[in-house]
Amino acid sequence: MATLENNGFLLCCCLFLAGYLVHGATPYDYSATIECLNQPLDPQYGGGLIANPSFDKGVEAWKVDGHVKIEARESGGNKFIVAYNRTTPFSISQSFYLKEGVFYTFSAWVQLSEGSDIVVAMIYNSVENTVHVVGSVIAKSGCWSMIKGGLTVDQNAPSVLHFQCNNTKSELRVDSVSLKEFNKHEWQENRLRNIEKVRKRTLRVNVANKNGKKIKGAKIKIQQKKLQFVIGCATPSSILMSKSYQEWFVSRFTTTVFDNEMKWYYTERLQGHENYTTPDAMLKFFIDHGIDVRGHNILWGAATQRWVRDLPPRQLLSESVRRMGSVMSRYAGKLVAWDVVNENLHHPLFEEKLGKNASAIFYKIASSLDTKATMFLNEFNTLEHPADMVSIPSKYVEKLQEIKAFPGNEELVIGIGLQGHFDPHPNIPYIRAVFDVLGETKMPIWLTELNVEPCPKQAYFLEEIMREAFAHPGVKGMMIWIGWSPNGCHEMCLVDSKLQNSPSGDVVDKLLAEWKTTNLNGVTDNGGAFEVKVFHGDYYVTVYNPKTGANVTREVQVYDDKSETVDVSITL
Repeated sequence: MATLENNGFLLCCCLFLAGYLVHGATPYDYSATIECLNQPLDPQYGGGLIANPSFDKGVEAWKVDGHVKIEARESGGNKFIVAYNRTTPFSISQSFYLKEGVFYTFSAWVQLSEGSDIVVAMIYNSVENTVHVVGSVIAKSGCWSMIKGGLTVDQNAPSVLHFQCNNTKSELRVDSVSLKEFNKHEWQENRLRNIEKVRKRTLRVNVANKNGKKIKGAKIKIQQKKLQFVIGCATPSSILMSKSYQEWFVSRFTTTVFDNEMKWYYTERLQGHENYTTPDAMLKFFIDHGIDVRGHNILWGAATQRWVRDLPPRQLLSESVRRMGSVMSRYAGKLVAWDVVNENLHHPLFEEKLGKNASAIFYKIASSLDTKATMFLNEFNTLEHPADMVSIPSKYVEKLQEIKAFPGNEELVIGIGLQGHFDPHPNIPYIRAVFDVLGETKMPIWLTELNVEPCPKQAYFLEEIMREAFAHPGVKGMMIWIGWSPNGCHEMCLVDSKLQNSPSGDVVDKLLAEWKTTNLNGVTDNGGAFEVKVFHGDYYVTVYNPKTGANVTREVQVYDDKSETVDVSITL
């Protein structure tokens, strides 16, 4: 098969340096489950650092944690540990040594003897004197639920794993515990391997003449038009007033979202006085430049106008439906997504006033008003802060399932919107684990408002997060949240007032270039074929026959699909 002209040796070197040709790293286990199973699965990685992870040796290596009794039990051939007679949330613990610069992925299976409640796995670091929540799940009686998470530590330290549950009336049962370490190289190698697997596909160009004879030596040029994976950026209305910023923006991003200009409080500050002048102008600008737009947002319990919050339930329902009809009928068919009820895990105003099915009803209405766009459940801290129990992954899944269970919503595709407002110490292994868990819903995951708080390593952490998202099969896009204006921006700037890149801006440009297949040249082999692996996306394929001077350019889509190869036949 033909290879890239004059680039074989260089490509080989690059792949070696990138880690593609380096073997030996333990494959990362992307598996997770959101189902409550009759029996737990085996511990991932055989338990990793955890001693006696399946409790085949009774309670050996495990200790009593607090005022509690523990014992090993067996049911249906499965062995597990039980903490009972608990007077505090604590249960069992195990000690080990954690190292700085290492990525730890965690999993365990838990069950309660009665009721349901959140079970939290946390690790105490004795040197830092800190407690890291590494994972959590809503545990139930009668079946086993999986916790998946992870952590890193800033200093080498003796550490202790704990399991906690506030439901002290219930026994806490634990099984199949795992804590696996990956060094930085292993973590990155797994990421690179997955990018090759989930973000690329082989494109094969077959060239023949009008009589069907294969043409050897035809020259092929492949140019990417658009990456299928969405990398976009938010913007306020200030973009309309800066020609230079417009040029900077449209040369990089394929999708955008407005900071505030489409929100209810912006378009209808006073009841009955709507003004869409600004979002209309913004949408027209982006449509004219071929840039997709996300709708952010339709309803939001945290940022409603005073007149909305003060409405009695019947009027609140009426005004909310009127708002939906107003904004969605205006922009239906012009947007790629809508954040329907924004942050409704943290701010359940509509459920509190209208009943538990309020969000489900609004999603049903929204999906009928715009049948083309994806409806998103947009939330914060599910990805960013493991200790925020309001929006942990299993709470998110529970809300998603609640909306889809409502009559008429069963087949509705609901996008998983993870905002991604990170503090100066993002938990990279936990991020991957959350993607694993939420990916099991089979709904598309987007980072919808990605930024990192100002810190010396802001650009580094931004790159790590973006690479994690791009490498995960469940993630379909990410929106960077900067809020630029001539006077500055929000917490993370990509450019300064003179539109010169910041270090974070350099990261974005570097990744946009790295994840683009561009100016790829080759020649067909004896069978008239040329093949190469390219990133998923839209392409221009140009074929030139040097013997006849004939040439053809065709637009080709290379999208994510189960088949490994896209075959394109071109006649010259």
